Amino acid sequence: MSESFVGKTVIVTGGGRGVGRGIAMGFAAAGANVMLAARTLSFAEETKADIRAVGGIAHIFQIDVKDHDACTALIEASAKRFGGIDIIIHCAADIPHGGVGDVTDDALEAGFASIAKAAWWLLDAGRPYLAKARDGGRFIAIGSVNGTHMVVPNMTAYGMAKAALDAFVRGAAGDVVADGITVNAVNPGLVASARAKAVLGDEGLAAYGATVPVGRAGTPEDIAHACLFLASAKSGYITGTSIKMDGGSTVAASGGRNDLLQDKLKTQRESQQ
Repeated sequence: MSESFVGKTVIVTGGGRGVGRGIAMGFAAAGANVMLAARTLSFAEETKADIRAVGGIAHIFQIDVKDHDACTALIEASAKRFGGIDIIIHCAADIPHGGVGDVTDDALEAGFASIAKAAWWLLDAGRPYLAKARDGGRFIAIGSVNGTHMVVPNMTAYGMAKAALDAFVRGAAGDVVADGITVNAVNPGLVASARAKAVLGDEGLAAYGATVPVGRAGTPEDIAHACLFLASAKSGYITGTSIKMDGGSTVAASGGRNDLLQDKLKTQRESQQ
C-alpha cells in the first residue's frame, strides 16, 4: 500500500529509537510532518537528522510521557508547529521487568503511567485536533502480545500495563467515534529493536527469531507498515481493534523460545543488582 501523507501531521511518542524510530521514519518517507516526542534528546536528534537527510520534515519535543501536563504540552506544541494534528501514535514505554514481589511501586507506576495513562492523556488532549483532521483523526497505540494474547513469565507488570492499554483502545474507540476519530492498536511480539538487542544480544536475537514460525523476529519497519495502514484513509472502517503482529508465535508455542528469553532476562536482572 502506498498512500501519501503529505500535509498531514503525526506525533510519535518514543520516536527517537527502536519501534518508534521505525514508525517515524516510515511516516516521514510517506511525506508526513513528524513530531518526534522523546525523553532522550540524543536519540531523537539522530532520528531527526536521518529524516531530514532524505528530505523529510521532523521536529523534536522532549517529554516524559508519565507526566500529564507534559502530554498536554506536546499536543499543543505540535498543533502550533504544524497547524493541526492528524495522527497520534503512542509508542513510548517504561518497561518494568519482573513478576509479583520483584517490581517496586515506583517501577509499577512508571510502567502503567507511561503505557496506559499516557494514552488516555494524549487522546484526551488531542481529541479536538484529531476531530478536524482530513480523512478522520487516527490514534494508534503500540501494545504487546504480552498481557493480551500470552503471558511472559517475569514480565507480569509489563503485561498488566499493556493489557490496560488494549482495554483503553476498545473503550476509547466508542468514546470518540462520533468525532470521526478511530482508535486502534498494534500488538507486536518480539521486535529486533535496540532494546531487544541489549537484552538478547545479536546471537540471542537470531536464535529467538529462528523459533518464530515465520522464521525471524519482527522489525520496526514491520510495525510501521501496520501503522501506516491504520492511519490511512483506507482504514476508516476499523476502530477498537488490535492487530497482533508476532510472526505466529502465539499460535505455535515453543518452550525453547521462552527458555531463551527467560535466561537472558535473568542475566540482565542479575547484572543490575
